[in-house]
Amino acid sequence: MKEEKMTSFFICTKSKIVMDIFEDISTFFKEQASQGFFLVDVKAMPTERIMIYADNTKGITIDECSQLHRALIEKIATAGDYEITVSSPGLDQPLKVAEQYNKYMGRTVNILTTDGERYSGKLTAFADGNITIEEYKKTGTITHNFNLQDVKSTQLSISFNKTIKQ
Repeated sequence: MKEEKMTSFFICTKSKIVMDIFEDISTFFKEQASQGFFLVDVKAMPTERIMIYADNTKGITIDECSQLHRALIEKIATAGDYEITVSSPGLDQPLKVAEQYNKYMGRTVNILTTDGERYSGKLTAFADGNITIEEYKKTGTITHNFNLQDVKSTQLSISFNKTIKQ
């Protein structure tokens, strides 16, 4: 019986520490916004590892991830025994925050709706939780509007086709 209470207390204490770290990370990135940096996601792993996914309106380099990591470690007193990693979200990951939608304005995205329908088109607008894309068909351009609540995922369309100029 005593052991159960201790385990429960340990988990609650650990959760509180992780929540404090998350708040510190969020505050840190709000301070970095003037330099174009923004927080995409934070994941706590069961192995006392915290993965931070960050980006910049101009793109983020490995050196910038390292600089953010060092600055975060200095800033977060509550990190304790947690291993903290800072990485870019990766081009193959779904868009998660408004800053990503704004960053990729004019690029082709693939949208999967909660109904399972798929759309692909040029991202033309993002505001107030609404996405607008233009899908180009042989018959003309079709404009699609989506509310984020109806979107399961939005991913950047990656193409390795290179136009050769002659």
